[in-house]
Amino acid sequence: MARQRSPVALLAGIVALYAAGLGLVAAGRAWRRPVVLETSRPAFFHDEFVEIRLRTRDGDLRRRLEEAPPRVVVLRDGAAVPTIAGLTRVGLEWSDEDRAFAARWPCPWNAAPGAYELALEGGPELDDRLTVKGFEIRRRVPKALPPGFAALTLEAQQPLASLRVVAPDGVEKGWTGLLDWVQYMEADAFWMLVGDTPGSGPGELWRAENFDLVPAVAEECKRRGLAFGVYAMSYLTTSRERLPRYEYAWDVESGRAKITRAISLRDPQRPKDVAALLRRFAAVPGVDYVGLDYIRNALGGYELIDDFFAEMPGVRPPPGWEGLSREERMVWFHRKKVMRKDLAFVDAWQWWRAHRVGRIVREIRAAVPDEVLWAFTLTWDKGWNHGQDVVMMNDAGVDADALMLYEADSKQFEHILRSFNAYVGRHDAQLMVGDVVDWPLHQRRGPKELRRRLAAAIDRVYGDGEPPAGLFVHDVGRALWGRLGPYTTRQWMDAARDAVRQLKARRRLT
Repeated sequence: MARQRSPVALLAGIVALYAAGLGLVAAGRAWRRPVVLETSRPAFFHDEFVEIRLRTRDGDLRRRLEEAPPRVVVLRDGAAVPTIAGLTRVGLEWSDEDRAFAARWPCPWNAAPGAYELALEGGPELDDRLTVKGFEIRRRVPKALPPGFAALTLEAQQPLASLRVVAPDGVEKGWTGLLDWVQYMEADAFWMLVGDTPGSGPGELWRAENFDLVPAVAEECKRRGLAFGVYAMSYLTTSRERLPRYEYAWDVESGRAKITRAISLRDPQRPKDVAALLRRFAAVPGVDYVGLDYIRNALGGYELIDDFFAEMPGVRPPPGWEGLSREERMVWFHRKKVMRKDLAFVDAWQWWRAHRVGRIVREIRAAVPDEVLWAFTLTWDKGWNHGQDVVMMNDAGVDADALMLYEADSKQFEHILRSFNAYVGRHDAQLMVGDVVDWPLHQRRGPKELRRRLAAAIDRVYGDGEPPAGLFVHDVGRALWGRLGPYTTRQWMDAARDAVRQLKARRRLT
């Protein structure tokens, strides 16, 4: 027969059960109580959105936050930090994917590295429930260039096997004569275009006439003590015949949208193809550098505008946007951009395109992690007009940013140089300065103007007075067969050599 529990034991059991229930309730409240404001990672680079998250397990609080969502302010040393387009605060919205209230904060142009804090503004009172975690902005340290580094490029895609070159000593040679000019300029490296699209035959991706000779060029460079690099035209193609594997960019002309011969930055296949090409040649012994040309919105870019509105905080399409056709949206966007009345809007567009380029560079960089990667950058308004930014490029993976300081008259050149001098220092990005051998592009002033511009860039491109990491001259094909005016190849190359000597002397002193 089972023993009956005493009234005292029964009461003790009830009390224990009640206490356990209270404990569970308290534990549940404690589990729901914390509210955390933080970023998705502890550190970010300049080409990225800082992803901000506000997390809570409290269903009632979540409903109140949805009714009155707070905004986030980013602080540095206690002061609010304005970012792209003058944005000082970003709104939080519920994200099913993150199971949190989420916001994007675009990293400001060349923001100072270091610690940043977050603060909430508006929304329900959270009192002591809120925990806030800050973040850092960092700079990527690029692979170093040799001191006083100089390169001579070759953009022409003539078959090397049949090339005839008059060398500096006047003797006609084959393609090895190109390297004679590299040595005459006292450059350290020969950079050669190997990849442009489309190929010579129907449906071919790359022009491949010189592919088989790359190992021989690399070997000859090594024999002469020269470094060797290969590069690809990334987003501009050389034909209006479009390959079906790609999405192409759209432009607006005379009030109508038109497709271009440039590949769209949103195409998922192009970065993979460029990466595969560079990876192939990086595996060739003696290939020391790999590079990217036209790594930007080559033409147009209006096919990107819906992505821009979806991702970029602080910008909104106009009323009735959903009712516009695709062409009407492109035309509206084009007019708003070119009129430049809304400079905050233009700033947002320029940053977002540079951010999108950064994503592409990161993908390509991952395919060639061990090589020195360079990129050619246009220089109007520090590259921003073209969706390029040297600091963002550096953080995305570019080791040497080659500034194309040409296609400008003297006044424009001075403006370009002042812009970089006010914007960037030696430790912000590893820059190379470059000029082109071309008589009309120097306003028919000849090699002395090329020398003057390279000298000015060496002395003034960085705001902290440091010389650039290197220089390049573009290109040996133009120097041999281009628009030389009343001057000889040797006279143009003498001017280039003087600039190389100046850079090397400056680098020895620092």
